Amino acid sequence: MTRSLIELFNKSGIETSKVMKFLSETKGGVENLGFSNQDVRNVIRDIRHRVFDSGDAECGLLSLRELQENSFVNFFYWVDVDDENRVRGLAWVDPRSMNAYKNFGDVVTFDSTYRMNRYCMPFIPIMGVNHHYQNILFGFALVMDETEASYKWVLRTWLEAVDNKPPRTIIIDQDIALGNAIAEAMPMPQTKHTYCTWHIRSKFPEKLSYMYTNYPEFKTEFNACVYKSLTHTEFEGRWGQLVEKHDLEDHAWLNDMYAIRT
Repeated sequence: MTRSLIELFNKSGIETSKVMKFLSETKGGVENLGFSNQDVRNVIRDIRHRVFDSGDAECGLLSLRELQENSFVNFFYWVDVDDENRVRGLAWVDPRSMNAYKNFGDVVTFDSTYRMNRYCMPFIPIMGVNHHYQNILFGFALVMDETEASYKWVLRTWLEAVDNKPPRTIIIDQDIALGNAIAEAMPMPQTKHTYCTWHIRSKFPEKLSYMYTNYPEFKTEFNACVYKSLTHTEFEGRWGQLVEKHDLEDHAWLNDMYAIRT
C-alpha cells in the first residue's frame, strides 16, 4: 500500500521530502514509518529505471543519433550507463548551443530544478545570456538523480563538447552536491563560483517572516543593504547597523548567508 502511494506521488511530480512529510503525518510521526527518506528515494529510483528501460531510452537515443547524422556540423551527445547497461544519463550539445557558448559563454547558469517530465527526472539546461539580455542554451542533460557523481558526469561531458574551455563565472543554487561537483570540474580561480540571488531571495518570506510581520521598516532596510550597497564598506556598515538595531546576532539563517556573502 505504501509503495503504491509513493509511486502515485512520484507520477504526480511530488517531491520526495513532501512524500515523507505526508506519510509521516498519516502514521503519527516519522518514527512510526518504519523506513527512511533514502528508502523512498530507492523506490523512486526503481520506478525510473523500470519506466526508462521500457523502450523510451532507446527512442531517445535514436532521436539523438538522427540529429547527429542530419547535422551538417558537429552535434555531440553522450550516454551514461550503469553496470547493467541501463541508461542513467543523457547529455547533448547542438551546433547552435556550441556557437552561442563561443560568443557568450563567460557566464553560465546551471539549474537542475526542472522536473516537468513523465519520469520526474532532473532535466538540466545549461544556460547563459546574450547581448540582448535573452536566455540562450549551451547544452542539455537528463539524469537519474541529483547526486555529486551525476553532476560531475554532466559537467565533464559538457566541457568536452565546448573544447574544455570553462566559463569565467558559473551561477548555481545552494545545492551541496552540485557545488562539490563544480569545485572539482571547474576549480577556482579559473571559474568563479556564485550563488543565484533569486534562489536566496525566494527564502526571504519564510526565513524572515517574523521580522517582516513585526517590523515594517525592516524589509526596506534589508533590501537597501543587500541590493543598494555599492561597495564592500557600505554593505558591511549597513549590515552591522541592521543586525544591531533588530537584535539579530543569533539569527542562524542570516549568519549562514553572511558567511557566504563573498
